[in-house]
Amino acid sequence: MLLNVVPFKKSKLNPFEEIKSTFEDQLKLVDDHIKLKLSSHVELVGEMATHLMKTGGKRLRPLLTICSSEIFNYKGKRHINLAACVELIHNATLLHDDVIDNSKSRRGFKTTNAIWGNKSSILAGDYLLSRCFEMMVDDGSDEILKILSSVSSEIAQGEIMQLQFEKQVDMVEKNYLDIISSKTASLFGASMRVGGCINNRSNKEKEALESYGRNLGIC
Repeated sequence: MLLNVVPFKKSKLNPFEEIKSTFEDQLKLVDDHIKLKLSSHVELVGEMATHLMKTGGKRLRPLLTICSSEIFNYKGKRHINLAACVELIHNATLLHDDVIDNSKSRRGFKTTNAIWGNKSSILAGDYLLSRCFEMMVDDGSDEILKILSSVSSEIAQGEIMQLQFEKQVDMVEKNYLDIISSKTASLFGASMRVGGCINNRSNKEKEALESYGRNLGIC
């Protein structure tokens, strides 16, 4: 018996790179917005912010916010500001992580704490969070402010849980999942949910978006 075979479209890009390429222009707007918001009259802040942007990263969390907005054909500009917010929260946690872990390199670059010391790195992380909260207030949505402020608290609790269990080689699965759900998956979930919020979707739809993001974060 003969079968008709339909070949898949050949692409040099993997699925993630293909999605990222699709929204390249919007991700560039997110990066530009972050650079604008991190500008400061304090010279050291500017140097550290420039270094942080230079280290790059996959921009996965802001990409999720953009994608969840595009699902509903969003036509405004709020998603750019909010995508920048979730990336700032993420990078703030990385700055604090590097201090806690005494990391010397990340993404092929020296870490901020390796260059300027732990004190400056912690304060830089705090600066990122404070700027992020200003941006959330500017957005004007109490719902989104609550989501992103709550997830910032959840991430911090995940970090503390990790410290609590770091010397336990026989950690049970539940504790491990609790840690990664708080430390990583929570921001993935919030990144997705934001797209539903700015499109005024139903609670059921927003919960579905958040569930997808959390499960992706756990993976």
